[in-house]
Order: sequence, then C-alpha cells, then structure tokens
Amino acid sequence: MSKIFSLIIQIRSILFTSKILRSTKVSVPVIVVGNITVGGTGKTPITLFLADWFHDKGKKVGIISRGYKGEKTREQPFILSENDNAKDYGDEAVYMARESKAMVCVCKNKTKAAELLIDSGAELIISDDGLQHYKLARDHEIVVIDSTRLLGNGYYLPAGPLRESSDRLNSVDLILINGGKDEEQNLFLGNAPTLNFNIQNEYLVDLNTGQKSKLKDFRGQTFKVLAGLGNPEKIYKKIEDYGIEVIPIITEDHGLINLENFNKENAYPLMMTPKDAVKYNGSFPNDTYLLEPTIEIDKNYFLTIFGQYL
Repeated sequence: MSKIFSLIIQIRSILFTSKILRSTKVSVPVIVVGNITVGGTGKTPITLFLADWFHDKGKKVGIISRGYKGEKTREQPFILSENDNAKDYGDEAVYMARESKAMVCVCKNKTKAAELLIDSGAELIISDDGLQHYKLARDHEIVVIDSTRLLGNGYYLPAGPLRESSDRLNSVDLILINGGKDEEQNLFLGNAPTLNFNIQNEYLVDLNTGQKSKLKDFRGQTFKVLAGLGNPEKIYKKIEDYGIEVIPIITEDHGLINLENFNKENAYPLMMTPKDAVKYNGSFPNDTYLLEPTIEIDKNYFLTIFGQYL
C-alpha cells in the first residue's frame, strides 16, 4: 500500500510541476503552512502566529482551512464567525476563527476559498495544511516538523507517516522545527532554511471563571488531560515537566468525550487544549482548565523572510 500511495503522490506532483495540471494564481500573496507527515507538528499554532504577525503589521489576512471533521459539506466557501461551532466546521477552523485576528474560510476547494477571502478584503492568504493542495498556486511554502519525531521511519502511508517524499523539503522556502535546537539534526531535513520554535504552556485558564493561573502553581497535583491532537504525548511531557501527574483521557485525533458525567465519575480536575475546548460550546464541568499556548520564535527572522509581503 505504501508503494501505491507513493506512486500516486509522485505522479500527481509531476503533473503539476510539468504544468499538465495547472495551478490557479490569485491576486494576493499566498503562504502555505503544511507538513509532509501525518500527526501533530504545531502547524495550527504557527498559522495563527503568522496571521496575527501580519495583522499587527497592517495586513488584512485570510486563512483557508479545510474544516476537517466538520459535518457541513464545505463544497462552497464560507467565512466563519466566532459563533460557528466545531461540529459543523471542525475544531481547527473554529479555533482559528475565535483566536485569530484574520478571516477564516472553510472549503474543500482552496481556490474558491481564496477568491472569497480576496472579495472580502484579504490582502494576504495563509493556507493551513495546504502543502499538498497544488491547485492553488503559492508564493511561499512553510513546512512544520516535530523535533522529536522528525520524518518517523521514512516510509509513506500507511507503513509510515510520510504524505510526501523527504525530497520535497528541498523545494520549500522554510522549515520550522517544533522544539529542540540540534543543528546537526536539522542538516538531515533538506536544503531549505530552518528555524526552531517552541510552544510554551505556562498558564491555565479556568474555563468557567476565566481566572488565569501559572501552571507551576499546580505542582504535585494530578490532572486528567484531554489532548485530542495528533501528538498528545508532547503535551503530556510538558505538563509533567511542571511536576504535575497526568492521567491521559484517550480519544482519537479531533475526538469528543462526554463531559456531562465527568464531575460524577472523576475526582480529578480536567485540563484541555484550546482545540479541544472549542468542541464543547462553553459548557464545562467545575475545575476545567484551558492549557494556554504561546509561541517562542525569532520574530526578527520572520521580518527578514516575510518583509517582502508587507
């Protein structure tokens, strides 16, 4: 199966690079944020960071999301409001719509989404998880890679995590590495410039009262932790580094649990990520906390690379 998947991906890539299949160029710059592996790499936080960075520089930004796991068909583009729900449009899209200063448009057809965003005033577009969607032409490609897993065993799906060949890294414009600062490790990731970043989780927010507390103040306590992400182990490790015992709540990526019985069945407080919190429409048991993420990255480097789009 991996060989068949590999062959399909390579043929598709050749068809676009040889212009047998054509990409659509839109009238504003398009920056793609994606990965060549499955599983969580930190792609969504980078998309949000980049969107807000451009917004703060005076650009009106549009984000394209596929609305993964949303129940709506998404055949036609739709710009989300903060009142739209994750059940309809997917947790990632709704999370970005609520947290970002950008417009967020969901559609299976990224070109249609881009055109609606431009008609709505977008001066720059970020295509979240758009690396393999060649129908939309792009001006800049960013690949996000997790420092602990890198490219896994090097095999294509389903035998490994690869969605595209590792050679694809030689053609992107920037590789962002989530965690670590091992320069020798980065040498194995192709010829593109690399930049390390870290997602810090220093604060908890009580989802019922809004009170903000330092995570370190909960040292020695035990929490049930809901992290319906592609790489929840990384979250667990960061929490444990603060001296907190983690009891994972096992769910699939983007999955749901029944919160109604949580207070009755559990003696421990609950901690969850923002992408999990948006699924529950503001209804949480007592002692439920949001693990608040912040990104540490070299902003001066961003200005060097993306100043051309300002």
